[in-house]
Amino acid sequence: MHLIDLMNEDIKKKLVKKTYKKNETILFAEQDNEYVIFMIDGIAEAFILNVKGNISTIHLYRSGSFFGETEQFNDGKKPVEIVAFTDCNVYKLHRDDFLNWLRGDFEATKFLIRDITNKLVINAELIEELSSLSVKERVLRCISLHYHRSELNLLTKKQLASEVNAPIRSINRAINECVKEQLIAYENKRFSVINQREVLKNLPTT
Repeated sequence: MHLIDLMNEDIKKKLVKKTYKKNETILFAEQDNEYVIFMIDGIAEAFILNVKGNISTIHLYRSGSFFGETEQFNDGKKPVEIVAFTDCNVYKLHRDDFLNWLRGDFEATKFLIRDITNKLVINAELIEELSSLSVKERVLRCISLHYHRSELNLLTKKQLASEVNAPIRSINRAINECVKEQLIAYENKRFSVINQREVLKNLPTT
């Protein structure tokens, strides 16, 4: 069951359908968001942009999931940005309608609390998982994300080192290993993917 399945007909009439193209921003970081967004189909990427302008992916939203709910209860810092990873169809529900719905539906409120708790657990597990990955595995994860965003041509070694959180010498060793295994190429200071199937296995799944 998904949260949207618990909506009564009056609330469903308030939903607004919208389509986002791949790489289009759905929710901007550090901006007010008055809508809760329900994924109909597609994949959306949630990431945090650090002070150096580098990206750390924290979650992938798929059909049946939703986001933007915590912003309706928090007027403080909003560091997460969400971008369409693929073409996405969504429903949007305005804050006022969302909160009015929760006031009168305890089952929906319980579902929401469970989902927020689950996201916290998943994010904690992601942090633990990333900390256990080798430099090579983190390099491939980063390259796969940039490749999937069609931004691999913009990725530099310096940026890769920052996103992977490893020194350049370790990055160089990992790149050399990946090149020898014919997973990627690195020529003229630009990365390219040779074995798409193997590289994309490193995309995050949550």
